[in-house]
Amino acid sequence: MAFDGFCIQRITNEYSDLFSDGRISKIIQPNAFDIILVIKKEKDTYNLFVSANPSMSYTYLVKDKGEAPQNALNFCMVLRKYVANGKILSVKQKGNERIITFEIEHLDEMGDRSVKKLIFELMGKHSNIILTDDQDIIIDSIKRISALTSSVREVLPKKEYFFPSDLCKINPYECDIKTEINRLIQIIKEENEDLKSSSLLFSNFEGVSKAFAKEVIKRAGFDNDYPVKDFDNNKINLLCEAFEKTTEEAKDNTSFYSYSKKGSLYDYTTFFYDSFMSEGIEAKEHKDSYLCEFLNEFYSAKHDEGVILQKSNDIINVLNSHIQKNKNKMGEWEKELSECENKDTLKKYGELLKAYCHNLSQGSEATVLDYYTNEEITIPLDENKSIIANSNKYFNDYSKAKRREEKLNELLLETQEETKYLEEMLLYISISENSSDLNQIRSELFDKGYIRKNVNPKDKKKKSVIKHYIYDNNYHIYVGKNNIQNEEVTFKIATGNDWWFHAKGIAGSHVIVKSDKDNDATEWEMPDEVFELCAGLAALNSSHNGLSKVEVDYTRKKHIKKPAEGDKGKVIYHKYYSMVVTPDISMYELTSVNS
Repeated sequence: MAFDGFCIQRITNEYSDLFSDGRISKIIQPNAFDIILVIKKEKDTYNLFVSANPSMSYTYLVKDKGEAPQNALNFCMVLRKYVANGKILSVKQKGNERIITFEIEHLDEMGDRSVKKLIFELMGKHSNIILTDDQDIIIDSIKRISALTSSVREVLPKKEYFFPSDLCKINPYECDIKTEINRLIQIIKEENEDLKSSSLLFSNFEGVSKAFAKEVIKRAGFDNDYPVKDFDNNKINLLCEAFEKTTEEAKDNTSFYSYSKKGSLYDYTTFFYDSFMSEGIEAKEHKDSYLCEFLNEFYSAKHDEGVILQKSNDIINVLNSHIQKNKNKMGEWEKELSECENKDTLKKYGELLKAYCHNLSQGSEATVLDYYTNEEITIPLDENKSIIANSNKYFNDYSKAKRREEKLNELLLETQEETKYLEEMLLYISISENSSDLNQIRSELFDKGYIRKNVNPKDKKKKSVIKHYIYDNNYHIYVGKNNIQNEEVTFKIATGNDWWFHAKGIAGSHVIVKSDKDNDATEWEMPDEVFELCAGLAALNSSHNGLSKVEVDYTRKKHIKKPAEGDKGKVIYHKYYSMVVTPDISMYELTSVNS
């Protein structure tokens, strides 16, 4: 859901309930866009997070306030000067817009009480956090906007604060909706403007997001793209009725909804959105809960996804660059190899010239009988050299070509192995589930010299957790997501008679299964469906996961050996079975132990 005016309305009401008469005990500014206000009220402490990040501006309560930077940023010091230990008098929303104002009572340097306003403008790329006095004179802002940046509004110290002029929209709670919509439609028809029905609401009413507008249109019973200029009286009445009811529901509804897709949080709304429901989407109603607390879970997950995406893209770019360089080198080497294919001819020329040297005269060529084929052949010569010298030249050229061919084959083999390894790392990045998984990959690549910057020491402390499933209340299945985890799965978690699975001959996860019945003294057995499930997991976490069928090897762990000088995750095995499976486990009911 867009962080729209109806969401802000709910959050403002929650903040008012939670923070009124509370005090700001601590202020942290972790970066250029975000602040955290630690608010204490009676026995409760709240960490209020506000972000003016242009790519994702929002506010909610966080569980962990984090650590303050060693050197406080300028805006943070201003806030500490003017509102630290201040009492929150009120929390209000500007109309139905994405603007929240905190009125804070504070003792100034003279010991007199004064009121300051801390304004959160959460409007995408125009977001800002602004501190003013009680006369709306700007004290400072997290982003200073000069006349060079904006000709509409300056946001600078000592300038008068006013709401952005582009907010001249209609507050749906302070107007007669039917009158306003009729007026707007009349203007659109007169100007023959080509405007979609949802855009009518989104463009003209405060706090209405595209998602909210689409929900209203769906409730009105017609298509979102239906042109406004073609509205008849019936459609106008349907739209007005749906808009009125939806805005009232947004205001009066005390619960909120979250939506999940394949087990992951997908979106949230302040009331039920029928327009969100499609195949694979599940809705959950949250009663007696604060939306501002739920958003911590939602946006933390989104933030983690963003961090993972950024980290993975950085590594992927490095790996792809190395892979492309390797492919370019191998292409050049293969061309050189083709030039070495005539080395045996060079050797034969040398032998024939040596054999017939007494019968040949110095010149530009020599025709001799090839005793290998019993046919005459003509051999090019350097007319400035003797026959023996030409023979020796051919022998030397043969030796050079042979050595070059051996070296090129060696380089090709090494580079093919390196490219295979790099492509394997790309697979592990694609199946990583969190930053810790990626940090293990980054650390390995740093050790091998592929990337210059190692993992932050703080991040190293965050242990990556190996994926652990339980099936049928008995079988414990472990899946490695990279070489480090594969090493641990196979050589630390698995014991002798556990079953081990891996996609045949390609990059992929090590999968092992243990049973509660296993005492490791006997070769315990398990049902075919468990074999198929584990093989499916190995196929799903392999470089062939996009194919319809994948061949998977499986054997007892005791048959898996570590090569003497092998890298982490490398194994050898000779006694094994194979099966062909589909890389899909959706038909199995797995319990994830650590998700």
